[in-house]
Amino acid sequence: MKELRSLDSLAAMLATRRAGSPSKAARALGWAPSSVYRAIERLEKDVGAPLFERSISGWTPTEAGDKILQLGENIEQQIAETELSLLRGSRLSPVPLRVSASDGFATYLAPLLAAFAERQRHIAIDLVVENKVVDLVRRQADVAVRPDMRPGDGLVGQRAGKLAHALYGPADLIERQGMPASAEDLGRFRLCSLTPALPHFTASNWWKGRDHGAVVSFVANTETALAAAIAGGAGLGVLPRFIGDRLDAVRRIPTIDIGDPVDIWLITHPTLSENAVVRSLIRALAAAIRKDARLFAGSNK
Repeated sequence: MKELRSLDSLAAMLATRRAGSPSKAARALGWAPSSVYRAIERLEKDVGAPLFERSISGWTPTEAGDKILQLGENIEQQIAETELSLLRGSRLSPVPLRVSASDGFATYLAPLLAAFAERQRHIAIDLVVENKVVDLVRRQADVAVRPDMRPGDGLVGQRAGKLAHALYGPADLIERQGMPASAEDLGRFRLCSLTPALPHFTASNWWKGRDHGAVVSFVANTETALAAAIAGGAGLGVLPRFIGDRLDAVRRIPTIDIGDPVDIWLITHPTLSENAVVRSLIRALAAAIRKDARLFAGSNK
């Protein structure tokens, strides 16, 4: 079975199962959609059985597909473990050194990463802008910046600061309708939110279980889109203060408490925590975030 030995074919299978369809898998892999379709079709021809049940709602693995996916996951894990083992305690950098962050954090991190790369000319940095939680065990990233209460199971991290959130609204809307006095007063306003598919974001989960009688009229899947919608007049929404406080034509709503700030974690795989370059990068990012503690804690205004 020639195709069964192809890592490209296994990659197409794994990406399709995780994304739900070959077209979405192609975006995740950076391939043309036709390449993913052909890889799966060649593998099905080689195996002599369908590997996915096709439907409008998504592609579901068949029994034969599940067996091949298990093989692909085992190979993927072994490759990641071998790479991590080679990098443990080494002065060599992962190539490229992948840093994952939300789109909101990415604009803050980009100049810091550029300065780090300038100091260490032998490395290449890949900034992975991803709002979903990346899998560091499968090496979707080497270092992740993650606002949360803990680094995650099986990972190690360093707290670099606190991230405060607040409720914001368009200045002209607040001027017309007045500042909401409490959460119960939000029924007078339209609301904006991050998609429920990002439950680890305060801007997504703050609305859950709150009986405020308001209608969420705008849902975004990125923090920058959410911020632009609020500034554009779509309604009230929760943002990190380091984003919201710097928006023109937007007002912070101090009458409604969003809750305690969350920790800003810099996390990596335990094995990579022993790599000299990774350790150096985490130290540099932690120092910069601590220096800008007032910005992230929302005490700059």
